[in-house]
Amino acid sequence: MIDDEQIDNMLLPEYGVHKENHAERYIEHFLEQYRIYLHVFNGTSERRQKANEFFLGLNTAIMAFLGYIEVKQDAAIPHAPMVFTLVPLVGVAICYCWFEIICSFKQLNRAKFKVIHRLERKLPAKMFETEWELLGRGKDRTKYNALSNIEKKIPLMFVILYLVIFFANFPPYALVGLFH
Repeated sequence: MIDDEQIDNMLLPEYGVHKENHAERYIEHFLEQYRIYLHVFNGTSERRQKANEFFLGLNTAIMAFLGYIEVKQDAAIPHAPMVFTLVPLVGVAICYCWFEIICSFKQLNRAKFKVIHRLERKLPAKMFETEWELLGRGKDRTKYNALSNIEKKIPLMFVILYLVIFFANFPPYALVGLFH
């Protein structure tokens, strides 16, 4: 794990190391880089939102498809039982990927906030650090419940639905073969 001093050394070179040795230009560049970094942070949040929208839409479409097959299950759809055993397995795999992406964004945002907090130590106002303190540094759920904790529940709910559909339609005779 990288300690705070190493982060500072990577992020904040001394004035003498800066290409332009003038304090004014250093501060200008510092503030511009800070603005750019906040813009990148917001872009990451937008990508996170789009990923969640994609996976929510995909899972909703799969559930709608399964509902349609259930309603129309007759001679016109001869392989419906197979659909109800295979499609839920695909849905579980999709939810696993979604869950992993949520975890990845959580890690990415944690690192980005650490960088922002370190940069703010050189600024007159520490808005993100103050906000984090007001939220109990994420340790008190009555003050703050991390978005990723909530997000991760959604794919898990879909997994439960897929498993219910799978086992409700799993041919019982298939289990007999497993125990002989």
